[in-house]
Amino acid sequence: MKMNDYFEQVPVENNCLPGKQKAFGTRVQKYLPGGKFPLWEKADIAIIGISEYRNVHKENCTSAASQARKALYELSPADKKMKIADLGNLKTGRSIDDSLAALRDVMSELLGKNTVPLILGGSKDLTLAMFRAYEANKRTINLTAVDSRPGMGSRHYPETEAADQSYLSRIISSRSKHLFNYSNIGYQSCFTDREETRLLEDLLFDSFRLGMVRENLKEMEPVLRDTDLLMISMSSIRQSDAPAVLFPSPNGFPGEEVCQLAWYGGQSERLTSLALFDWYGRYDRRYQTAHQAAQIAWYFIDGYYKRKSEYPFNPSRECTKFIVNLTDTGSEIVFYKSNKSDRWWMEVPSSKLPKSLMVACSYEDYQRACHQEVPERWWQNFRKVNH
Repeated sequence: MKMNDYFEQVPVENNCLPGKQKAFGTRVQKYLPGGKFPLWEKADIAIIGISEYRNVHKENCTSAASQARKALYELSPADKKMKIADLGNLKTGRSIDDSLAALRDVMSELLGKNTVPLILGGSKDLTLAMFRAYEANKRTINLTAVDSRPGMGSRHYPETEAADQSYLSRIISSRSKHLFNYSNIGYQSCFTDREETRLLEDLLFDSFRLGMVRENLKEMEPVLRDTDLLMISMSSIRQSDAPAVLFPSPNGFPGEEVCQLAWYGGQSERLTSLALFDWYGRYDRRYQTAHQAAQIAWYFIDGYYKRKSEYPFNPSRECTKFIVNLTDTGSEIVFYKSNKSDRWWMEVPSSKLPKSLMVACSYEDYQRACHQEVPERWWQNFRKVNH
């Protein structure tokens, strides 16, 4: 396939950086009018603008991606070794299915060359196309969504929002063998039916309520360390910090906390794609939401260039092994602490896999085990690989 056939060039106004010769945008290969298509195969990260919103709005929106791109270009470089290509804005298909197919094809090519797609704009039903790209590459993945709604959909959503809110249901109903785990970070109970969270529990998926996440944001680092595809809905951010989101709410994450989550995701050697969905540029006051999206993307990129090369985790590397005996059950849990990064993993025995599953965890999980409590993270994965 010819990648440039799928894209429109980066708008010229996005490339104007007066007085900012050392800005982020000067370090990016761009698909500009009259220029050559970037050598994306040699890039670490490829930026893709999306304007497909028809599952939520009757019309599309090119301004969301363009405004976020311009705000990102004006920031300082995340790292002096940055190798980033901006492929431009993905052409919108005649139908929604055409747009989904185009995104799937482009992502499949990028993943095949180990280039990380960074998607700006669009509605979160496009997560389905991203998942299909992993299927095309025959990858079994963990999908994580930072979202105020779990993605299962419910009878309470208007028909115009149903497809956008039920992307996870569509993945599950396809009976795909390529989804190992799904984690929702930051759902709000006022937007979520109990039946939705109960179904996630029955499927042995993870969901973390907004209040619980905010009490200890660091507990989400292991979740993101074990993630392949990360989708961040801008609607998970409170309206005062991101006024142009598709589903505004006075409550949600502060912008800086989502930046922290994106930074954790960037540091994960396993994570191979990020999408920032669910805001509409036309509603943006003084481009506040665009600046928020740009800074989330920046922290993801900053985290990417601070990776420690510890995936897949191998206990034979430099680490310290801890064995915790659980007296009530007569069993034990084996933990490993990296001497390189001080991060923790635990071993989950499996009757279905050829060897034990290595699961990212936290020091708090080790402490719980020391207090004779089986960490929820360990138990969830144990049931999954021995069910």
